[in-house]
Amino acid sequence: MDELEKPIQVKVKSRWLRSPHVRAYVMERHGSECSFPGCGIQLYHGDQIFFGQIASIVSAVEHGPRYSISLAGESDTPDNYILLCPNHHAIIDRKPDVYTAEWLREARVEHLNKMRRALSIAGQPSVVMDERETISLTEAVKFWADNKANAVEEFWQVLFQKCPAVLGQLFPRSMFQLGSKCYIGGKSLNNRAGNLVDFVYSSPLTSNAVLMEIKTPVTKLLGRLYRGNAYSISDELSGSCVQVLNYKEQFLKEYHNLSANSTDQAFSAFNPKCVIVIGNISTEIVNPTQMKSFELFRTSVTGVEIVTYDELFEKVQSMLEMLAAES
Repeated sequence: MDELEKPIQVKVKSRWLRSPHVRAYVMERHGSECSFPGCGIQLYHGDQIFFGQIASIVSAVEHGPRYSISLAGESDTPDNYILLCPNHHAIIDRKPDVYTAEWLREARVEHLNKMRRALSIAGQPSVVMDERETISLTEAVKFWADNKANAVEEFWQVLFQKCPAVLGQLFPRSMFQLGSKCYIGGKSLNNRAGNLVDFVYSSPLTSNAVLMEIKTPVTKLLGRLYRGNAYSISDELSGSCVQVLNYKEQFLKEYHNLSANSTDQAFSAFNPKCVIVIGNISTEIVNPTQMKSFELFRTSVTGVEIVTYDELFEKVQSMLEMLAAES
């Protein structure tokens, strides 16, 4: 995510004000159309008057609808915003137990997919993938080559759903994709909130689970230069490490309930491995000081494996070349 896409917010009387460029970014992604299923009203009156409202999926303030202390740190990201008409904004905030964070995320993803399909039909540059169809490793590498600057997390989540073998390259032993956007516990007594991890992989022999958090190739790895000889780690990377470790803690606490209620293949929790796929070394890291800072950080993080997109797809490409040489 580049600097222009980052939301800049100022807290005033327990309300959060979004900067104009974040407002424009959300409007553009949602096509200036209400995202509530079945609505689709255009949010411009004439050419100038915009009456749409940007709603938070997870509230940034404790008294707000769908607030979750475990997700409070994610409330200031673009993926937490959904564009609605005033009527549907009021409805979802009045009934947060009906219109939960999970419900709104699904509505948002479906709306964004609809916008991308519309752009594709109109002949504008867009890549649309049908989640129900699988693709080969070769096709996945082609998608990577053509979309290295794609900053939409949903695009990469769909790609990894369609070709689970890509993420499978990260494991020395055979693994299969147990599911995506998996609930791993954390709901309160009133059945609100809850934690969703991007992917869960499992070993067919031991059933041990792997929790995976997916960002994008343009998510920053590093922050600013610190005292002339080191770089700080980006908020996105450090936050992702804490997030996936929180998921692991919750998963271990609620493993017995989750496994008892699961209708899918069995899974176990023997100190589950945590993996983050994030960023692109080849486009961001341009000097030895940056590389040293990044490597010192990721090799010192306990319990989390950090892999960049270019490393992941280079491994896939190497495997494909090896198979081609043997055939």
